[in-house]
Amino acid sequence: MELFPSIVTERLELRLLANSDADALRRFRSHPDAVRYLSHQPLTAGQTDRLLADLLTRAERSTAEWFHFGWAVVLRSTGAVIGDGRTWNTAEPPLPGSIPSRSASLGYMLHPDHHGKGYGSEAAGALVRWLFTERGTHTIYAGVYEPNTASRRLLEGLGFAQDRYFTADQDTHGKGLASWRYRLNRTGWTLTADG
Repeated sequence: MELFPSIVTERLELRLLANSDADALRRFRSHPDAVRYLSHQPLTAGQTDRLLADLLTRAERSTAEWFHFGWAVVLRSTGAVIGDGRTWNTAEPPLPGSIPSRSASLGYMLHPDHHGKGYGSEAAGALVRWLFTERGTHTIYAGVYEPNTASRRLLEGLGFAQDRYFTADQDTHGKGLASWRYRLNRTGWTLTADG
């Protein structure tokens, strides 16, 4: 994996996850409200540690073409890790994924104590910019469960549009909820981005 700097925004720093982030991830990956609309139920400490180890391995194996990165969302004013994000185009780098190499997926979550403050939009927007400008991505996808109106508003605010609908019967993660796949093309983002 090539080294690259963290992403700094007005209030946040996004950097690759590290082993030292285990305690923070355990706090929000085990929180029922934090994972309500994620693809998993609250995780035990052991499950979270395995998830972190898996994300670190995927980042280490990532290449310029096929990648899978986990990001710590850090509040610059305190240094606290308040959430995490993911950017990927394959489950198992350096092997190709199921989407074209110039496409990518985006995921994000924050501890509920930090909801409603604009941190999610700030973090997701920074990752979108990074994917388009640093990785050369042409299309970004993001999945969101239909009842998660806050995340749907966040994506739409960044310029994402609904791309495909999945019924509750098509949910493969056991949540039993309908969902939307959102899509943002670089050409559309370029027209709406702030410079």
